[in-house]
Amino acid sequence: MRNDILLIAALLLLALGLWALLRLTKPAGAEAVVTVDGAIVATIPLSIEARVPIGAERGFLNVVEVAGGRVRVLDADCPDRLCVRQGWIRYDGESIVCLPHRLVVSIRGGGQDLDAVAR
Repeated sequence: MRNDILLIAALLLLALGLWALLRLTKPAGAEAVVTVDGAIVATIPLSIEARVPIGAERGFLNVVEVAGGRVRVLDADCPDRLCVRQGWIRYDGESIVCLPHRLVVSIRGGGQDLDAVAR
């Protein structure tokens, strides 16, 4: 019984250490790219502070907020508002999705470009 507890504690510490290592070495992004139906509608640098309304011309409204080097969907008029509840993102490759409006906010830049490394 005691050995089981020690094994579980060691595995938890190992998992926590790996999570912290991955989190601390993940590159912060440089810009937020907003797409609707797969088409880019806005590219917003994470170095500024802004609130950008998206979709008014298409009959819906999402408000994307950039502050402190991160981005979130501040407000949306979709029924479930899951995109609002996803909160802030800041790391390269992260994204927020609003399925009813077919909107995706993704972070890019800040990481190494694999094509540039391969050349």
